[in-house]
Amino acid sequence: MRCARLHLAPGRLAQRREGSPRLQPAGRLRAGGRRGGTATWRRRLRAVCRRPGRDDRGRAGARSGTRRAHRRPRRRPSARRAPPHRASHCHLPCSGQRRVRVARRPAIHHGAPARSPRIVDLYVWHCWNSVLLGHRRLAILDLSDRGIQPMTADGATIVFNGEIYNHRELRSELEGTGCRFSTRTDTEVLLQAYRRWGEGCLERIQGMFAFAIWDRRLGRLFCARDRLGIKPFYYATPAGHFLFASEIKSLLAFPDLAPVADDDAVIDFLVHGNCDYGERTVFRGVKALPAAHALTVDFASGQITTRQYWELAPPASRNGTTDAARLGRLSEILLDTTRSHLISDVRAGSCLSGGIDSSTVVSLIGKIWRDQPEAATAVGDRFFTFTSCWDYPELDERHYALAAANSMGATPHLVFPTADDFWDVFERMAWHQDMPFFSLSFYAQWCVMRAARDAGVKVLLDGQGGDEVFGGYAKFRYAYLMSLLRSGNWGRMTLEAGHMLRQGDLYVLDLRRGYRYLPAGLRHFLGVDSLLQRALQTDLRRAVASESTPATRWWRYASQAGSGKNGWTMMQRIQVDDLMVDTLPQLLRMEDRSSMAFSLEARVPLLDHPLVEYGVGLPDHLKVRNGWSKYAIRQVMQGTMPDTVRLRTSKLGFAAPDRRWLAKELRPRVAEMMSGGMRCSRFIDPVPLRRWYDSPQSDSASTEAYLGLFRVLALEMWMRAFSVS
Repeated sequence: MRCARLHLAPGRLAQRREGSPRLQPAGRLRAGGRRGGTATWRRRLRAVCRRPGRDDRGRAGARSGTRRAHRRPRRRPSARRAPPHRASHCHLPCSGQRRVRVARRPAIHHGAPARSPRIVDLYVWHCWNSVLLGHRRLAILDLSDRGIQPMTADGATIVFNGEIYNHRELRSELEGTGCRFSTRTDTEVLLQAYRRWGEGCLERIQGMFAFAIWDRRLGRLFCARDRLGIKPFYYATPAGHFLFASEIKSLLAFPDLAPVADDDAVIDFLVHGNCDYGERTVFRGVKALPAAHALTVDFASGQITTRQYWELAPPASRNGTTDAARLGRLSEILLDTTRSHLISDVRAGSCLSGGIDSSTVVSLIGKIWRDQPEAATAVGDRFFTFTSCWDYPELDERHYALAAANSMGATPHLVFPTADDFWDVFERMAWHQDMPFFSLSFYAQWCVMRAARDAGVKVLLDGQGGDEVFGGYAKFRYAYLMSLLRSGNWGRMTLEAGHMLRQGDLYVLDLRRGYRYLPAGLRHFLGVDSLLQRALQTDLRRAVASESTPATRWWRYASQAGSGKNGWTMMQRIQVDDLMVDTLPQLLRMEDRSSMAFSLEARVPLLDHPLVEYGVGLPDHLKVRNGWSKYAIRQVMQGTMPDTVRLRTSKLGFAAPDRRWLAKELRPRVAEMMSGGMRCSRFIDPVPLRRWYDSPQSDSASTEAYLGLFRVLALEMWMRAFSVS
């Protein structure tokens, strides 16, 4: 199944009317709040939805008779203008009301060729409690109307965003128990799996997902998010209601939920460039359901409970297993995972940066496309790849990308981001992302998604997660060297450090490149945080005086290196932290928003949970060896990926010209933004910031300083896009 966006199911938590021993169903809601069938209500809904709304530059719901909702961007520059569209979320009745107001402008419609929402089994419990599920579908499997959601079977109704990659196997198993299916969708498989196994279905499904199932028999809402948090799930409980959605902007359309910044999250973003930590978001009152968690709302008691249903655990002892056997098994898992990610009834392509991870995905797709064409029908007669290119040689990777694409017979699409176009779409990006983003690299990603949409691709595979799973970051080399040092293996440590230096890799010796992992005092000594420290308001400066969250974890890991505590090595503990807490959550959030802004489904095969479990569990020497990072992947891809890419020693990490554009091309526009009133002045004092930017000192400032400046600009644009108070 797919959806241009998952659900919004607001519902008043159950309340007992005085004198009533228990809650009783009062019948189905009808237009105007009367009891009766839903046909009249649905006709009213369609009539309201068809009314032409204001264009995308207006406010969502600002004149619908509701309280003032969040503002959309005043400017939504785009080559295309989204047409008027139908509602995808609703305002639920507050206490004592018997009517449902339908928002005219759906916050999650992004120009998708989606079906209009369909409301199923809308019940009112007395006049206090109601459940409403809404959904916009981006059809990927079974394109017929039978796949429209919400979908109901025997008292259970589901809304679902994502992809169940083992749905064929589950379908066969369920059919063996007597279950009958009326569609080819994985949505129906998931719903029937819940009916058969209850919450235990989470242990059986494999894929990326966020879903909610209203179980009318049990009087509860059951929600869950996939193990790595690939698909988003946000919720809020304003004024006793329970609201949830795929995107925060949908929640903010509710009149009792104002766009107010969470101070702690904003500070973390300004200092560390990250605002995706666990359940916290940058909006006060809005929570994210963490990865690998389930949530249950009991409507009888009003109780909301969450639980973790999966976690990365140290692998069982593999003593006696040879490295060759480990690499052979890794090769099998990679092929199986990629094959399952190619299941689609619409066209599939791939992102291709030219790095090891995206080139691995492209090479595996090409191998399947060539050797097993029946398993790659979604690719079509031409395999499309999409690459962001720069006119700056130190940032451009197109020669690696073209080498990978040409070796597979793919058709490469090259896109060239520009500074002017970025500034034109900056506010639109801020609105789509829901939360601030820390680098121009996400504009490059935006351009890639836009090009894929224009080429007619609907499913886009990407190499996200390879660095975290297979040890691609510089910190993993730090961790490996430190583990060897603490374990007394001085010879191996010296050998590894020598290999790194001989490859010309000075990254491992450059402490400034790992500045997020240094204590606050050392960061200050190196001058890394000087720009932000001068600009941060006094009360907030005190809040960041302590060590950063990743720094605290880094030094804790370092103190335990070589101890094997909890069954993990130091490198593996950092991998788990990156996957579940520090790095990956925000990267996945940004990729999801960028892809869905253009009605694409982004898939990340390197984050399929069996592959993650196996990859993280590999011994350290198969991740860093003889100076090579991601050693296991490089070995497995020998003969499939061109050596030009496989044996490259440079790593750019989807780099972007942040410093160059902010210092030169965008300087007039940045200066203009800072010269006016800035919404973020409560967090950042613009006076020293402008003084620094206008001084000759900024000409020689480091890239880290300009990244700090970009975070301030991104925060300002986010606050403008959502009218954050």
